Amino acid sequence: MKKICLSLVFSIGSVYAAHWGYDKHNGPDMWAKLDPKFKLCSSGLKQSSINIESKKTTESKNELHLLYGTNSKDIINNGHTIALHFNEAGGLVYQNRKYNLVQLHFHTPSETQIEGKSYPMEMHMVHKDEKNNYLILAVLFRKGQNNIMLNNVLSYAPIDIDKAHQMDMIYISQLLPKNQGYYAFSGSLTTPPCNEGVQWIVLKESVEASQAQIDAMHAILKDNARNVQPLHDRVILSAP
Repeated sequence: MKKICLSLVFSIGSVYAAHWGYDKHNGPDMWAKLDPKFKLCSSGLKQSSINIESKKTTESKNELHLLYGTNSKDIINNGHTIALHFNEAGGLVYQNRKYNLVQLHFHTPSETQIEGKSYPMEMHMVHKDEKNNYLILAVLFRKGQNNIMLNNVLSYAPIDIDKAHQMDMIYISQLLPKNQGYYAFSGSLTTPPCNEGVQWIVLKESVEASQAQIDAMHAILKDNARNVQPLHDRVILSAP
């Protein structure tokens, strides 16, 4: 799998902050024109995210094990999303390879679609292994009951851009569904420079969040979702 420098994953809101966004003049359809470094945003053949059609998937025999703990870390508004950064928060095992969680962030509405349907919110959990290969675990949120741990995130989320707060303990498992069925495919970063070689896993079961929580997150993020990308010849794996 192609290696991606850590600096690329966390470039959101730093080096490229003045160049790209989600408005008409600097949004996803314009990214590749804003900077030569962003050319993969239009020319890449394994771009994320995608629309997943369950009838067009292939059965996966790869086990997924989620092994998260608790962690206290910084939460920042980088101008494009609300991001939490971690040092020692556990991670996951996929294809017998251990990936450590290094960051999570949010999109409203979702970037992933299931059967052509978008969700009001999506969480991306960014992981890396010892060889700096990246894996993103995507969690979809649906309108429902209040999510206690999401309340914790929102209570610390900075409203002002480039502001960071120290967050109390976060129980990551409380932001995840009970069922670990998933879809898996090869993709890319969903933000410039859109580098490919990223292993994607989308959990099938969504997580509940209240309308008030969804609205609160959207009030900070606005619409920060990239449109779905062509699948081309990629295979989507599915595990129950």
